[in-house]
Amino acid sequence: MFYYSRRLNFLLSNIYRFFILFIIFRLAFVLLFVSNKTTDFNDLLYGIWIGIRFDLRFACFILIPIMIAFLIPVYNPLRQSSLRFLTQMYLKVSTLIIIFLYAFDLGNYAYLKQRIDISSIKLLENPLIAFGMAWESYPMPFILLAFLIIVYFIWRQINKTLILLNDRPRIFNFGHNVIGFVTSGIIFIFAIWGTFGQYRLLWSDAHFSDDPFIVASAINPILYLNETSSFALEDFNENKTRSNYDLMVKELSIDKPNSKDLSFSRLKIKNELITQPNIVVIFLESVGFNRMSRSGNPLNSTPNLDELSKHSIFFNRFYIPMVGTARSVFGLITGIHDVASVETASSNPRIVNQYSSINALKNYEKYYIMGGSASWRNVRSLLKNNIPDIKIMEQDQMDYPRLDIWGISDNNLFKVAHKTFERMNTSNPFFAIVQTASNHRPYSISEEVEGFNLINVESSILSNAGFDSEEQFNSMRMLDHAVGEFILSAKSSTYFDNTFFLFFGDHGTSDPRAMHMPKSDFDLKLRSYQVPFFIYSPGLIKNGSIRSDVSQLVDILPTINGLAGNNYENRTMGRDLLNDEIPIDPLALIINKKMANQHIAVIGKNHYLSMSKDGNQIQLHELWSNEPLVDVKQKYPEITSSYAARLEGIYETAKYMLYHNQK
Repeated sequence: MFYYSRRLNFLLSNIYRFFILFIIFRLAFVLLFVSNKTTDFNDLLYGIWIGIRFDLRFACFILIPIMIAFLIPVYNPLRQSSLRFLTQMYLKVSTLIIIFLYAFDLGNYAYLKQRIDISSIKLLENPLIAFGMAWESYPMPFILLAFLIIVYFIWRQINKTLILLNDRPRIFNFGHNVIGFVTSGIIFIFAIWGTFGQYRLLWSDAHFSDDPFIVASAINPILYLNETSSFALEDFNENKTRSNYDLMVKELSIDKPNSKDLSFSRLKIKNELITQPNIVVIFLESVGFNRMSRSGNPLNSTPNLDELSKHSIFFNRFYIPMVGTARSVFGLITGIHDVASVETASSNPRIVNQYSSINALKNYEKYYIMGGSASWRNVRSLLKNNIPDIKIMEQDQMDYPRLDIWGISDNNLFKVAHKTFERMNTSNPFFAIVQTASNHRPYSISEEVEGFNLINVESSILSNAGFDSEEQFNSMRMLDHAVGEFILSAKSSTYFDNTFFLFFGDHGTSDPRAMHMPKSDFDLKLRSYQVPFFIYSPGLIKNGSIRSDVSQLVDILPTINGLAGNNYENRTMGRDLLNDEIPIDPLALIINKKMANQHIAVIGKNHYLSMSKDGNQIQLHELWSNEPLVDVKQKYPEITSSYAARLEGIYETAKYMLYHNQK
């Protein structure tokens, strides 16, 4: 019969083996990451069904080069032993790469709650850091052993199928040939098309649900990686920027607009202070607003941060535009939203040259203090290229042991910062950014921290409070403890009374729903974007207060210059939160990659408006509703129109300014 054809038998056997391998990985993904609290079972089954068809498509794609080779007369793997060897090597190398990418995908999802795309590959730019973090975060010996076993098993199966090519050829009649051709053709066409309908299976079919996990369950990660590899670094559109210029003049309160040169500059004249204050910015790694007890979190994981914030100017509606520590570094230093779509702006040589009004701190000694290496994500270049007199202090200069891949512990990092500030020349003020890192996978905690003990909490209680694990919970507590010890030491120093301490979270994390937060915190994934920000200075701020107007990361730099009493040129996308007039309805930009359908958005006092980057698929959501995913744009047409126009203006201007904000 036709199925004795060596060609068909070889091709179908390998397609079948790859197909089964991909299904196993898909089921492993679902079992590892499924959450019964957030996932509809019927939708999950449908998502898996879509994914299986993608898997079959990919299995067929792998064999296409060999199919073509079989069609060549005489010089094909059936007749040439050298070509059979090349076929064997092609399949084995493909297997090795595919299994590596699947393993990378599982780790990437465990880390970021996203399947791999072209931006994920950027994590491998420094393979030593990537492998080091993986080794310290996951059971790598077991994973490597499983990897080798799977590779070995698949390679043995490939060897078995190659034996088929050595069989003696059989003679088939015309009917058998037709049946074989039609049968294999139907299988192949269905695999490539993915459906018997008029339209082929597309990636949009995977996005049938609003649940990101269900969408992730419907994706073949390697096909998805290939799809996103065609995404270019998204450049600006000058025409769109010009068409939105008048709107942005109002949005940014530009007093002397220049539409010809597309100038976004505004000169800020301040009353010069007799004594300029010190300014210390504390960069809180992976601290979302929902972690703090002030948000209603019942686990008291941040007692020190909560106590400090009570005596501070506390901003309870503060947002970062995009998840990623490097992106928050860039936004803090430049005051421009890092909206680069594939790579972080700091890693793009076309973008790294930027004006920073940190340079307006003329009389200040400037420091950037971090426990790891400033080579990470090109931070060193971003700082030294744009702030020439800043002194970078990093792990190699600190007499403390390395805790994990991210450097020394935060507890020791704050000791370095405190000793540095104490040694300052009191005739000049200082500006410093202290970047913490320990509250991050692998959640390492030093055993030598005095006054700190691990706490055991039931998994259900942790989950309801928005924590993914006990390790994550205790890591948050450890960062809070380190902050408390730092401030306690600072209070006995000469610099404390004349210092503003600005605390902010660089981003939140994708964890279980925090039941104490509004539903929109989880449903709209705002947990990743809303972070704490407060300004603490008992010597300079007499009473604590709460600010509930929407504010954002790019507001920090103008606020710093306002605190310093500087005359400066504001070329940021932000406002001085303490001195500039509060807009009637301030908005914060969000590039939401955590939703099933990724989009750009703005968040205001009561509403969240999202749309695709091309301006389509506009939706408006009520933040305080019990059903925040419901689109209410028909109910509020004026808000929808206003927010959509402002979102386009803000987004297009941010893209343009990344390339037009040079020193």
